[in-house]
Amino acid sequence: MHVAPMEQLPFDFVVPGKEIMGNRDVIVMAEKANEFFNQDKNNPFFLLIGYSDPHRSAQGMSTMKNVENFSGFGNDNEYTDITPIIYDPEDVIVPDFLPDAPEVREELADQYQSISRLDTGIGKVIEYLRSSGRYEQTLIIYISDNGIPFPGAKTTIYDSGVHLPMIINAPTITKSGGINNAMISFIDLLPTILDWTDTKGPEYELPGRSFLSIIDQENATGWYEVYQSHTYHEITMYYPMRAVRTKQYKYIHNLFPELEYPFATDLFVSKTWQGILERKSDTMGRRNVSNYLIRPAEELYDIQIDPVEAYNLAQDPAYSDVLQELRAKLRSNRDATNDPWLINDNYLMNRSLLK
Repeated sequence: MHVAPMEQLPFDFVVPGKEIMGNRDVIVMAEKANEFFNQDKNNPFFLLIGYSDPHRSAQGMSTMKNVENFSGFGNDNEYTDITPIIYDPEDVIVPDFLPDAPEVREELADQYQSISRLDTGIGKVIEYLRSSGRYEQTLIIYISDNGIPFPGAKTTIYDSGVHLPMIINAPTITKSGGINNAMISFIDLLPTILDWTDTKGPEYELPGRSFLSIIDQENATGWYEVYQSHTYHEITMYYPMRAVRTKQYKYIHNLFPELEYPFATDLFVSKTWQGILERKSDTMGRRNVSNYLIRPAEELYDIQIDPVEAYNLAQDPAYSDVLQELRAKLRSNRDATNDPWLINDNYLMNRSLLK
């Protein structure tokens, strides 16, 4: 669930998962949702379902024992009333940031199967919601919590790690199947839900803003930039980064470039990364492995011509004005959000003055 502490954020109705990462049996989860839908049909409701699919199996374990468990996607488990959809590794699409290697295709095919199982479960939840008679009153938001669990995506703030799926269904939407190009952040979800339910928020100002009024628009004005942050994944995976992303550019400030970029355990032991190590590959897809592991203090990418973020333009004089503008935007955002790592900026500045 990634919600803690429970005494501060209590739920009225909680169904615990059965595995270390929760229950992967999406049909059982749908049946529990159906019980919830029919408990009290006279009052509004909020339901959060946290799926384990399509995480890697046993993700979150802090031990390196039985590391082969990390490579799977739960496809060998026994499930309730689910017909597995099997994908041919030769048919999968390999992203530009991954090498086109047999083990990569194998893992992507496994992930596809896990995603299809998830899709089956979500369809069942919506079927139950319809049968409860509450579908036409309900705002449905589907999101992922990070990029795909492969090196170069999850735990990064490259677009492969933070450009996440979000599908919304609401009675107010007049054009189904539409694409909205507005740039939003997940901090905008709470204001949107408060707006949808016409509920008063907290006394303090929330960091996000409601996007309810632009749900039906393909190209809304004024939604052209987002800010991104990463400090930890696991306790051992410390690598603080801050970034600003506009329609065209991405600027990343790596706060401790002296560190080698660390790996989440499930990514390190994956067949994909182990294959890169075994082959001593210089590249993974279009990215350079050494540049991925050892990063400069600043990175600047033109997303329109380099969507995989492989060519750092921070030192290119032709982009100095863009660099200065985005650097100022990010600093202003960090000041406004009281980023505790600003003290590190002051330390580095004072250290440089002593040289």
